[in-house]
Amino acid sequence: MTYAQGSTILAADYNGLVGTNPNTTSGTLNTVWSTGGTSAGYGQTAVSQVSVGATVAATNWANLINNTANAATHQGTSITAVTAPSTGNTITYNSAIPTNLTTIYNSRLNAASQGSTTSNTATFGSTWSSALTFTFTATFANGDAARYFFNSGGQLAMTVSHPTGTGINLLLNNLASNVGTVVMSAPTSGTVTISSTSYSGITKVGGGGNAPSPYLTNNGYFALTTSNANVFQQSASTGPSGYLSTNIKFLVKSNGTQGSNGDAGSIITIYCLWTEIPTGLTASSGTATTLTARPPESTNISNTWGAITLAGSVTGS
Repeated sequence: MTYAQGSTILAADYNGLVGTNPNTTSGTLNTVWSTGGTSAGYGQTAVSQVSVGATVAATNWANLINNTANAATHQGTSITAVTAPSTGNTITYNSAIPTNLTTIYNSRLNAASQGSTTSNTATFGSTWSSALTFTFTATFANGDAARYFFNSGGQLAMTVSHPTGTGINLLLNNLASNVGTVVMSAPTSGTVTISSTSYSGITKVGGGGNAPSPYLTNNGYFALTTSNANVFQQSASTGPSGYLSTNIKFLVKSNGTQGSNGDAGSIITIYCLWTEIPTGLTASSGTATTLTARPPESTNISNTWGAITLAGSVTGS
């Protein structure tokens, strides 16, 4: 690539900055902006390359510069401002362009804001004294749709509740409150910043009580397999003597890779298990679990993840 100060800007230089599609190379726009692969790619319309030997027009450069800026704004990432050239003006080397492309790649899983949420709640309508199993699914049109959702800052969040009371009911009410909100984001390592909050792959937000164990923070969307992973378990911290092993846990899995671009599945299944240990005390009806989809914002990027179907059910005794 010869894109450098003092050099003639060639089609190959521009194409190297835009990148092919699909592409997973850092420092190319389409890796982040379009199809990408695995944890890169928002699914936006790819910026076209130009034919070798052809003139790189001002409109080509404007597409590169403006979409880089749109990606940065979506992420909440600070980049060096670059003014898109006007038709008829001489295009000169600008060192900020490749630097900005690297910056948006490194920050690709961050998101400054999110869209409107949708939720599904399952409620057990009877008393119980042993265990409940809540089963939820989040279904996407295909693997890439799920990938674009999480890559663009989408999340799945789980909350739980139980009516207050005395004895085992007070224990379950406090336990549910201590769980807080358990959020699934994209990462399999490290953290991302979404709506000004830092998240790992699995993150407990709020709540209290005992430290969760297990608590598999690196089991975000891209860690999903067709096998259940017990990613989070919260045990009771207050309540009737001998019942503090009572717990709420989350297990997650997917239907496995569906496409050729590194997705981790198009159907995500989340089990929420409420277990009374030992069994025998009667818990009141009204125990509930909610799955909430938090989609990416669609002002700076368009909705490429499509509709998400949430479903939930509960069994137990």
